[in-house]
Amino acid sequence: MENIKVRKVKREDSKRIWEIRNHPLARQNSNNQEETPFAKHNQWFENKYFRGGDNHCFVLEGEGEVVGYCRFDFDSDNYNYVVSIAVDADYQGIGLGKALLSEALEAFGVRGKEVVAQTLKNNILSGKFFKKNNFKIFKEDDNSYYFKYKNRLVV
Repeated sequence: MENIKVRKVKREDSKRIWEIRNHPLARQNSNNQEETPFAKHNQWFENKYFRGGDNHCFVLEGEGEVVGYCRFDFDSDNYNYVVSIAVDADYQGIGLGKALLSEALEAFGVRGKEVVAQTLKNNILSGKFFKKNNFKIFKEDDNSYYFKYKNRLVV
């Protein structure tokens, strides 16, 4: 795929992000496997990324279409950012996830911030993805592995 770029999310990206997130393969690998109605997603999306919270979302565009997203949602209980990433099923396996994560981390400004990820234990591909992209397991429970971004710099 040519002409790819990562940019900050816009309100008009809501529907495309909803489509990617609601794909059966994406739901299968998510903590919340229920299909989300668009109206509920759209309200959540607006509140999460456009109402002043410390949450950040970036999208990957290819050929002018959003084909993936990467979120950094602030967890005030643990004082860190939880990363969530998804690429449209039709565009997986060609390196777009790596490009998206790398550029989103840079755009987010990871310096001095703790970034973590959670994957279900049966989601082997996501676990491998995070390991290949400088995340290291720091804890696990019965269902999940928890990863921490290794290149976090202290201010």
